[in-house]
Amino acid sequence: MARQHIIRVDLICVVFLGGCIGTALRYACSVIPDCGAFHIGTFAANMAACFVYAAISAWLGGTRRTVGRAKEYVNRGCGMGMCGGLSTMSTLALEEFTMLHDGKAMDCAAYCCTTFIVGCLLAYVGAHVGLRFAGTEHNDGDRHAMGKEAD
Repeated sequence: MARQHIIRVDLICVVFLGGCIGTALRYACSVIPDCGAFHIGTFAANMAACFVYAAISAWLGGTRRTVGRAKEYVNRGCGMGMCGGLSTMSTLALEEFTMLHDGKAMDCAAYCCTTFIVGCLLAYVGAHVGLRFAGTEHNDGDRHAMGKEAD
């Protein structure tokens, strides 16, 4: 029996609208001037996407205020659409390959490492912010309240 694919026009529209917003924000970041070999616009867009996507994911995972379709719309529209349109792996790769082509290997390594490390840190902070907004910050008090023994 063939698997039937279900196309949900409502989700396509939500992702499209979120993508339009994210792409507009990405374009706004692109006018930020570079600082030497460091591409501030690309960096800012990617860092904002790291923080926002982690915050939204953590918030959605911990909140009980948003359920069902509303949760799915926020996830797809803000997460997949907006953060997907805002972040840009292709531009980051192009900038890094251009630096390598121009013989700026150290600048490329610094830019790549900074992007990775700061992106991870902002995602970590974003997850904590999202949990805080959801009201489910994980600590021993919450574990005790859920009936689990604290380690």
